[in-house]
Amino acid sequence: MVDYNINNKVVLITGANNPLGIGAAVARAFAKEGVKVFITYYRTSIEDAKRLITQRGMNYEEVKATSDLGMPLYHFLHTKDAQEVIDSIKKEGGIVEAWETDLINPNNVPILFNKVESIFGTVDILINNAAVCRNNDSIDTITAEDIEKTYSVNVEAAILLISEFVQRHKKQKKKWGRIINLSTGPSQCFAGQISYGSSKAAIEAFTRSIAFEVGPLGITVNTVAPGATQTGYIPAKDEKELIPTIPLRRLGLPEDIANAILFLASDKSSWATGQIIRVNGGRDLY
Repeated sequence: MVDYNINNKVVLITGANNPLGIGAAVARAFAKEGVKVFITYYRTSIEDAKRLITQRGMNYEEVKATSDLGMPLYHFLHTKDAQEVIDSIKKEGGIVEAWETDLINPNNVPILFNKVESIFGTVDILINNAAVCRNNDSIDTITAEDIEKTYSVNVEAAILLISEFVQRHKKQKKKWGRIINLSTGPSQCFAGQISYGSSKAAIEAFTRSIAFEVGPLGITVNTVAPGATQTGYIPAKDEKELIPTIPLRRLGLPEDIANAILFLASDKSSWATGQIIRVNGGRDLY
């Protein structure tokens, strides 16, 4: 068994209410290592979920009653709170707390850190997982609202969370810290998802810049860029089409991404910083 040497550390993970998602898998993985886990989430409203599901030709109540994978189910899963994730962690003896907060509001960032510190103490590991991805974000359909909402969470909130983490790290004169961001496989070219794809490219860029700045403080900053990972949004027909394009011949699992993040959070990666780790089954080798 691998000893990651992170027992009793405190991790803050944003965006972890989808029980099939990467955030939830990361939370469970850290809890199994004895880490105190604090997760945030922000629910999609029922009205928005109904609208998004209707756009895809389905009925909200039908989706609610099914387990068929695909974007309609994915939209429904994001209307949930984090209780299912919390229960799964506590069932295994893990330590976890959660708070619903809208990261679009920058005032919530210091409040969030204060809340974590009041329960667990100082944050040692920050995982920027929360993200906004709009429907049909192509050059013909993109709006100012799409760009603003996507960048507010994916870029602005992530940077502000990192800044808060670093300032508190300095104030408390800590010598160890880990920041891990989440990008996406096609960050450099994501046709049809312009604001989402470009926001993830921005994450990869600021990962390098911040890593350079905070290295002397003992903080490493890295990004994991997942490939096609089954978090509830890939229907069976698309899976059949995707698998032949992946050298390892399967979709990614949230646990695959969680394992990479665990490594980057551990001392076993202590000399790795400013790196973009592409976990995609080799799909970008083509």
